[in-house]
Amino acid sequence: MRDVFIGIDVACARAKYLPVVMCYQDDDILRPLALNTFAQKPPQGRGNPSTVSAAINRDYARETRQYIEEVCRQHHLNPVRIGIDSALRARPNHMPSRLAESALNANGISCYKTPSIDDFDRIIAKGKAHLAQGGPANRMPHAMQLFMLPGIAIAEEVTKIAPSLEIYPQAIARRLGSAAQHKTKKGQPMVQLKAVSQYTGWPNSENDWAELKHICRGAMHDKVDAYSVAWVASLPESQREYFGDPQQEDAIWVPKLDRQ
Repeated sequence: MRDVFIGIDVACARAKYLPVVMCYQDDDILRPLALNTFAQKPPQGRGNPSTVSAAINRDYARETRQYIEEVCRQHHLNPVRIGIDSALRARPNHMPSRLAESALNANGISCYKTPSIDDFDRIIAKGKAHLAQGGPANRMPHAMQLFMLPGIAIAEEVTKIAPSLEIYPQAIARRLGSAAQHKTKKGQPMVQLKAVSQYTGWPNSENDWAELKHICRGAMHDKVDAYSVAWVASLPESQREYFGDPQQEDAIWVPKLDRQ
């Protein structure tokens, strides 16, 4: 049975396949599996309006766990650790901000603030009211916070499979010095992947680069984000650093790089 490390780039756009990458260690190379060639398919997002439904988020999360379990069962894989590009839980009501996010901001890395449990209740109510009044799905209030709800549900489910870490691709890119442009800019995903490849050994050959399109479904920046998240998940704790405090279950992990 082959050990694998998993990266999930949480998405909820309607009919968009969830970007999931699974990697294994091949000597000093972190190789992703060509999941797009497998019979199993990851779940598809339900769209922005679905994020206000706890039941839909739970279903999406359950399908994510079942997808991972089925791929691992069919292909004799052992999931060791899972990285998720999402908050793993709501902010406690008594905290004005998460420790991890405060640490990111202090280091000049911007991020969306994770709502508290009570904040989520208000945001969900506001979203439901928007929809009830005929508001368009692409103009839902607090859309970036609502997007965290399926992520939190996914984290709760997949942690039943293997330990999970919160990993933020933008923080990885900043750590590697490859964040000069937004990831959706033309050519920027390749810049970020080349920076990651200096540490993972992949992609290196022409065959590796050709294989890139098969590692998961989604746009190129989704593939790069999911692979980057899987990379950090693959690292032992001695090769990772964090923003926040793991003892308080409030940490965002990045690679520990050698500093000259």
